[in-house]
Amino acid sequence: MHIHILPGIDDGSQNLETSIQMLRIAAKSGITDMIVTPHYKNGRHNASPATIELLIDKVTAAMRREGLDIGLYPGNEVFYYDGAAEDIAAGRINSLNGTDRVLVEFLPGERYIYIRNAVDAIIGVGYVPIIAHVERYECVIERPELVHELRVLGAEIQINSGSVAGNLGSKIKHFVMELLQDEDVDYIGTDAHDDKKRVPDMKKCVATLRKICDEEYIKMITCDNALSIIEA
Repeated sequence: MHIHILPGIDDGSQNLETSIQMLRIAAKSGITDMIVTPHYKNGRHNASPATIELLIDKVTAAMRREGLDIGLYPGNEVFYYDGAAEDIAAGRINSLNGTDRVLVEFLPGERYIYIRNAVDAIIGVGYVPIIAHVERYECVIERPELVHELRVLGAEIQINSGSVAGNLGSKIKHFVMELLQDEDVDYIGTDAHDDKKRVPDMKKCVATLRKICDEEYIKMITCDNALSIIEA
């Protein structure tokens, strides 16, 4: 539910060949469905919802020619800005698969009050913000209880599979372990960007999860919660 696999529209896959290779990696990892989330940044040249749908059709056709079968669904990863909530409500930005869920990100050094106000603004127009890769935000790393506070306010929390696996170092891994033990995570996504370094592979993440979480919770945050968006 967080991946940059559509070719040529952000800093993710740069061509169709890379997208197909990413899909091969995902299939081997057991991934069956993806909500694609190209970046949306105010003031930049962003792909429209219609363009995203056309690219999904293009990638799906190419994928099927290769004998792959992964469901692709539209979304965006919104870099929050003043006015983002209104643009989401107006349909200028994709929610996740047309539901009331919106994937939203911030600067790593953003103040907590700004993130909290963004959550309030998005909820105020009838959507549920999913905070992307919460482990990147300095304001909550030292105070994990603030992540719980965001969930109490109505936000949902996403972390990256690579962070669980330790790709961002021990400090970040310790932080996400604490969130997982407190069950303050709602989704794990790959946030994959390519077929070499940031790949759509969940195997190492799931192996780590099985050391600290029960199977029901693992299934919820790696599969069921995202499927509920797809099947809504």
